[in-house]
Amino acid sequence: MSKKLNRLFSPLRRLVCGQRRKEDMSRSVLLLRLENVEALNAALSKVAMGHLLVQLSMTLGGAVRPYDPVQILAPGLYAVVLRNRTDRDSLQVAKRLHEQAQNPLVYSDQTILPVLTGILIHADQPNLPAVPDLIGNAQQRMSLVNDLELGRLRLHPYDPTLCDSKLAATVSDAVVAGQIEAWFQPQISCHTGQVTGFEALARWNHPTRGILAPGAFMPQMSSADHKTLTLFMLAQCMSALNSWDRDGFDVPTVSINISNCELSDRGFADCLLWDLDRHEIPTKRLVVEVLESVGPVTSSNEARENLRKLAEAGCQIDLDDFGTGYASLDAIRQFGINRIKIDRSFVTACDIDGAQQRMILAILALTERLGIAALAEGVETRAEYAFLAQMGCDEVQGYAVARPMPLADTRVFLERHKDAAARLPTIAQRG
Repeated sequence: MSKKLNRLFSPLRRLVCGQRRKEDMSRSVLLLRLENVEALNAALSKVAMGHLLVQLSMTLGGAVRPYDPVQILAPGLYAVVLRNRTDRDSLQVAKRLHEQAQNPLVYSDQTILPVLTGILIHADQPNLPAVPDLIGNAQQRMSLVNDLELGRLRLHPYDPTLCDSKLAATVSDAVVAGQIEAWFQPQISCHTGQVTGFEALARWNHPTRGILAPGAFMPQMSSADHKTLTLFMLAQCMSALNSWDRDGFDVPTVSINISNCELSDRGFADCLLWDLDRHEIPTKRLVVEVLESVGPVTSSNEARENLRKLAEAGCQIDLDDFGTGYASLDAIRQFGINRIKIDRSFVTACDIDGAQQRMILAILALTERLGIAALAEGVETRAEYAFLAQMGCDEVQGYAVARPMPLADTRVFLERHKDAAARLPTIAQRG
């Protein structure tokens, strides 16, 4: 009998399904994730927890049309497909589903309050994406949800960049998703060959593009991105110092780049110093790198005040990319600059280029008269390293010493450097 009914209704089913595909001009996917799983597991038995998950799926399935299927992607993770709706209509349905799924449930005289986070992805014609692509888009958006958004519902348009080789989202989102990592490049004394510190450099471990250096994402960063990245990198610097200390390595300092937008934040110095104190890290071990554009003429009152507080507290201040911007001797005097970093544009081929040599000698003479240190960055060859050491440069940083590396690799570098230090060029300094 069932076979006869299938034969009877199959033409009608094909007609209805074909008409529905023809009219399928938009699609939305609502992704709902149960957030308080740990608390519920502690309060409920395994059987009761299973009943709760089944009840949630039945609640969602009973609140949508038959051809808007509910998929269980994982325990406590549901995807609801909504077809042929405007973004406004989809959002209204999503709000209703989100509210119904969080209604109180009673099990064995216990009142249970499920907490679900919702991500709604909407797409219209043309080039309507497939449902799996929409679900993948929603899952990537869900991975970027921060603690303040838990339990809320968010609407996003379908973003094909989350599925191809372009950047997934903002740097702030990448920090939340755990895709930003601090790498470290060593700095070496030309006098002793010892490690004087590491510079912390941000790397984006992008899921499709691989490891990205700052040049790939820094130009698109907003002020909020800069602030989020700075706080993250500062935490990584403190963690790295504690890690090296625990392993018995002598790493005097770690350097972090601070942009003008952070320096212009009132209270930035106080927050930074509070973090150092909280982690029991002496202020002298943190080197703050600022650009030449932070000079007294161009910087804000807040920036000058923050730098003054950091310098007075004992933090070391580096003037980065020296020679490429507005060089202010007054900035060196007012802000208590400890060291200037000679830009790589002056370092390249300094062992053979007479113009480069004259520029470096002039900078070194200036630092000597001012009583501050000089570090040459972008040193890529042993010949460049040898020339800089002979001319009296204090420190070097670049591929000739080591490339930037993850924290775990710094341990291997530091172990090997103990043996390799004797083989580094040891050329007599100028009198």
